Amino acid sequence: MATSNGNGNGVRVALCAKEPSFRDEVSTALVSGGHSLLARPETGEDLPASCTGSAPACIVVATERPDRPTLDMVRTLRSRLGDVAAVLVCRRAVMADVRRALELGIEGIVLKDDAEGALAAVVTAVSAGQVSAPSGQRRAVRARALTTREKQILTLMATGLTNAQIAAQLFLAESTVKRHLSSAFGKLDVSSRSEAAAVILDPERSGGLGIVKT
Repeated sequence: MATSNGNGNGVRVALCAKEPSFRDEVSTALVSGGHSLLARPETGEDLPASCTGSAPACIVVATERPDRPTLDMVRTLRSRLGDVAAVLVCRRAVMADVRRALELGIEGIVLKDDAEGALAAVVTAVSAGQVSAPSGQRRAVRARALTTREKQILTLMATGLTNAQIAAQLFLAESTVKRHLSSAFGKLDVSSRSEAAAVILDPERSGGLGIVKT
C-alpha cells in the first residue's frame, strides 16, 4: 500500500524491498526526510503497477548487495518507468560492487547502517543529477580514466594474448606492457588478468570505460 509524508514536498519515491523490517526501516528514513513514498512493493516486478496516478522521480531498492540481478532489475524498471534516478540501500558493498553499479548507471548507493542519517539527502542529491557513494568508497566515484594505451593493451589481453605477444604486436617492451597493465588494474580495482578480462568482456562496463571492442 502506497504511503506518503502528506506534505507534498521532497522527491516522489518508489521503494522496492523484499524483507519487511528492511522495507520499514528504509520507508521511515525516506518519509522522515521529507520525501513522498508512492509505493513500497516487495518485488521490482510489482513496482510499476503500484505507482498509480503519479510517476516516481527516484526508485530506491533495498538489497543485500549491488549484485548483477539487482542491477538488471533496476535497468528493467527504468525501461518501464522512464528517466528516473536510482538508489540502492545495501547491507554491504565492497569497492568493486560500488564501481560496477556506478558504471552501470546507479546514481546513489547507501549502506543500510547509514540509511537513517544519509538516505534522504542522497535521494535529494541524485534526483538533482548528482552521484553519491559511501564515504569510505568515494574512490569508486573518482575512478581515474584509462589511457588510450591502457585500453589498447587491456583489449588485447582480453583476447588471451600474453604480455610478450602484446608487446610484439604493439612494438613495445614487455616491461612497458606490464607497467600499463598494473596501472590499468589499479584503476579498475581488479587484481588479476581474469578479473580485468571480465570487465573488458562485459559490454555494459567496457562501454562505460570507453573501451570499444572490434
